[in-house]
Amino acid sequence: MKSGNIVAFKGTSNTFKVLSFLLSIFDSDWRKLKWKPWHLGIAWHKTSGGWWVLAAGEDGVGLKFYFSRELEEVRWYDWLEKPLTQKKLDKFLKGHIGKKYDIATYFWTSLAVIFRHFWNRPIPKLLDDRFSCWELVQEFAEEMGKPIVSKYDVIIIVDIIKALKGGA
Repeated sequence: MKSGNIVAFKGTSNTFKVLSFLLSIFDSDWRKLKWKPWHLGIAWHKTSGGWWVLAAGEDGVGLKFYFSRELEEVRWYDWLEKPLTQKKLDKFLKGHIGKKYDIATYFWTSLAVIFRHFWNRPIPKLLDDRFSCWELVQEFAEEMGKPIVSKYDVIIIVDIIKALKGGA
């Protein structure tokens, strides 16, 4: 594990259960996943007791500390090929910390899943300065030189996980 790794947290909440069930109706790739992540973050800084992880949540984009035991059931993805400099990390953090959470993403993601299922077409993402955890991870990967999925389409968790696992 190192700074810049993508961290995938297993979905467990009731919201996850409902939305994951709905996603599984329209996406066979999601149904096939045995371990279903929901929340994503970026490993930022390791300490002796755990990790600081940058993520977007209901309070906006911020750093959250996780004790090592809390990270036992997460998946770590080493997506970026080049080592990150502290200057690049600091620049990204400065430009994103405190940004608002993108609550509208649930509506747009639902619509995107339905469009893709019936018409095999993505729908464009509104480019704004609000972030869901999925959007933040995509933006980070893009700014570090290796986008995971297109930032111009509504981002869906299954596409990110397929790419991270080498399936894209």
